[in-house]
Amino acid sequence: MSSIKKTTSVIITAIIVAGIAFSLTEQFDSDNSVILDQIEFDAVYLKSENFIKISFDDKSKNTKSAILEILGMDVTYHKEYIFNDESSFIEMVYLEKIPKYGWETTPVTLEINHSQFGKIGLKTEIYEQGDSIPKIIVEQK
Repeated sequence: MSSIKKTTSVIITAIIVAGIAFSLTEQFDSDNSVILDQIEFDAVYLKSENFIKISFDDKSKNTKSAILEILGMDVTYHKEYIFNDESSFIEMVYLEKIPKYGWETTPVTLEINHSQFGKIGLKTEIYEQGDSIPKIIVEQK
C-alpha cells in the first residue's frame, strides 16, 4: 500500500473515531442535563455557623434511596436515606475548620437509586455563600 493510501486511511479512521466519541459525549451531556433538570444538589458552607448545609431535592420524586458522603475529612461523613413520598433532604454538618488546601479536597458525593435513571452518582464541591456555585458531576452507573 502506498504511503498516500496509508495516510488517507489513518486520517479517515481518526475522523470516524472522533465523530463517534463526540456523539457519545454529546449524548451523555444531554442525559445529564435531563437529570439535573429534575434533581437539585447543593453543598454550601455557612461560615457564621461553621456548618455545611447539604440539600437534595428530586422534583420528580423518583429517588428511592440515597447515600451521602463528604470525603477528605478526618473521618468520612456517611449517611443513608430511604425515601417514600418525598425525595429530598437538608443535612447540616458541623465543620471544625476549613480544609487547609481548599474545598476541592472535600468533595460531597451522593449515590442515588432512581426509578427512571437507575443508579446515579452525583459529585459537587462545597462553596461559601457569595461564591459561584460549583458544577455537579453526574455519573450513570
